[in-house]
Amino acid sequence: MVRVAYCLLGDLTASEDAAQEAFASLHRHWDGVRDSGALVAYLRRATINQCRTGQRRLIRGRGALARIPRPASAPSSEDAAVAHDEYRRLAAAISELPTRQREVLVCRYLLEMSEAETSQALEIGVGSVKQHAHRARATLHATMGEIR
Repeated sequence: MVRVAYCLLGDLTASEDAAQEAFASLHRHWDGVRDSGALVAYLRRATINQCRTGQRRLIRGRGALARIPRPASAPSSEDAAVAHDEYRRLAAAISELPTRQREVLVCRYLLEMSEAETSQALEIGVGSVKQHAHRARATLHATMGEIR
């Protein structure tokens, strides 16, 4: 859950807090759990909601859209430096995407969820999942095209 939150927030501390709040919420509502097979989906949804809440607080507090910080580069061998630079460029490109497109990318490609599962987790239609994923991939391809 921390990885999911980190992909959405870009801040490890805030990601850990969001995941912890999701687990605390599950604990508070443990008596109401009817399907123990849905616990992971519940935690995933609660984590995404916590991330959104945190982003809303930042937007209201600062009056501007919250942005994911770019990772700092670390000196290493040439191959590691190139790989790190590609990762940094990809992270920067993803941070420029609209929030919903980032959420869809996280669910579809990091969590390897189906379109239907992503639709249910984000509470949007399957068509919207396809549309956001397509637009996000097109934007990333245009930005990162020379690497591919």
